[in-house]
Amino acid sequence: MPATTTRTWAELAFDQLPVAAVVLDPKRRVLTANAGARKVLRAEIDEIKGKDLTEIIRSDDNTWCSTDPVDRLGSPGIGQKLRARIGGRRRLLKVGVYPLREGEEEVGMLVTLRDSRAAERDPQEEKDHLASLGELSACVAHEIRNPLTGVRTTVQFVSSKLDAGDERRDDLLEVLKELDRIEQIIGDLLLFARPVEGNRVKTDLNALVQRVLESMGAQFAEAEVEVKLNLSPDLPPFVFSPDNLQQVLLNLIRNALEAMPDGGRLKVTTTIRRFRSGRVPAAEIFVSDTGHGIPEDLLDDIFKPFFTTRANGTGLGLPISASIVRGHGGTISARNRRQGGATFRISLPLVEEEEPQP
Repeated sequence: MPATTTRTWAELAFDQLPVAAVVLDPKRRVLTANAGARKVLRAEIDEIKGKDLTEIIRSDDNTWCSTDPVDRLGSPGIGQKLRARIGGRRRLLKVGVYPLREGEEEVGMLVTLRDSRAAERDPQEEKDHLASLGELSACVAHEIRNPLTGVRTTVQFVSSKLDAGDERRDDLLEVLKELDRIEQIIGDLLLFARPVEGNRVKTDLNALVQRVLESMGAQFAEAEVEVKLNLSPDLPPFVFSPDNLQQVLLNLIRNALEAMPDGGRLKVTTTIRRFRSGRVPAAEIFVSDTGHGIPEDLLDDIFKPFFTTRANGTGLGLPISASIVRGHGGTISARNRRQGGATFRISLPLVEEEEPQP
């Protein structure tokens, strides 16, 4: 077998190993990382190549990436648990550090990574749990909606019988407002349980972003929030559901406003991300605010159904947004900004042709 072919197969095998693996030079700089490692590190190889791995995986233990047998984690073949941060998110990793030698000379090291918390979850069990949760949500929503309609009708009828100056009319209007809020919660439950696919057409993302921001102009003014827009002029129209993506943007922007009760600055950016691997380029949207940020220990939970830190929140806005983005073959993530506040990042494949309808 020719050497070039042997090398190609070796690279393919390394990339598809069932363990996350990173190869470092003697100075702990990343030479390459397989698909599993890129998933754990949440980065492509061009983002981490040449960087010190201990700057990517940050830990209070500065000896974890050492091959010196004197160091606590330097014993080859022994996996150790490491509490670390990757991109601002806390992780509990199981790591193995192995020296790579050529003769007597150490020419680098191999680091294996495993997300301990992710390994403890059965993917199929989690999927079944979410499906059951969705079905339960749909049933509860329907059961509440029916009597709620009767209550609304009765309140409106009683209100119509009262004189215009009657103070009780104001009380009944407050009841109607609360009923509207319950109806919104029910709508969110149903959307979470059975997401709407939406009509996917070739759309100008920049134009959609501008329309969403213009529609919220009054809210920005009232909240004393300055809006900065940075749209990529090279971003071409591509296929996605404008209605669904508009909902995602509205969710993120409303969350940003709530995080800036005393005013602040909102920045929305669009870019194109290209990959050396030949993957389909991605359109990316960044929504950044100068609010109070997200507690570091909650970054892993904010996209979970019914998780919320707000007294009146349902905990469904971000899970619905994540479901919509994943339905487009994309990803959504969040991180805190060093200057304060948070940034949400949406990445969508630049699909240029609409799929034929059956």
